[in-house]
Amino acid sequence: MTSRALFVTGTDTGVGKTVVSSAIVSAFSSRVRVGVMKPCETGGGDDAQRLIAASGRDWPIDDVSPFRFEIPASPAAAASHERRTVSLSTIDAAFARVRAASELLVVEGAGGLLVPLTDRLSTADLVVHLRLPLLIVARPTLGTVNHTLLTIEAARARHIPIIGFVFSRRQRPANPDEPTNAAAIMRASGVSWLGTLPALDDSTIANRAALAAAARKHLALSAIFS
Repeated sequence: MTSRALFVTGTDTGVGKTVVSSAIVSAFSSRVRVGVMKPCETGGGDDAQRLIAASGRDWPIDDVSPFRFEIPASPAAAASHERRTVSLSTIDAAFARVRAASELLVVEGAGGLLVPLTDRLSTADLVVHLRLPLLIVARPTLGTVNHTLLTIEAARARHIPIIGFVFSRRQRPANPDEPTNAAAIMRASGVSWLGTLPALDDSTIANRAALAAAARKHLALSAIFS
């Protein structure tokens, strides 16, 4: 089995990558076998476990997230703190196992596209290495036009194909600038806006069916895995 795969990055840390990734995984996992990866996770977080839960499958945690670190820092800094090194060969091996056993594969990065994984490699280098198209998650609020366009420019400089961008709202009231932000990004970049995932409460995020319903309602899923 060889899967179609994509890489999810954010315009910053904490913009909602895991919620969006989990929503996409939940929506597709009722129909096909969806593999998940978070190659590097820092801060002792539970993002990898949330992705596994969204998939409805018992993926081995060491394949889903081969590098997990306790301190909240970039993978490079966190690895250095533990006197470890992020290895592309280890990620490659885990990626091959998960991809071979899945029909669709969602790989989520740590932080933004230029976050360092080692002294020499960034998340962008990993995306290029894995030869995956990119889905960008951004906040819809003030500042997102600049942050999203910078991420797009960084991806294009490395010839990374871009599927589109998704907004993830972390607060319920929409800011006054939100209606213009998506249009401004599309106009400046030509990259498609694939929807806005609204602010979701903890019970919805923890409920696979409810999360899938939110993804189907608010995201252009057919374009994400076209």
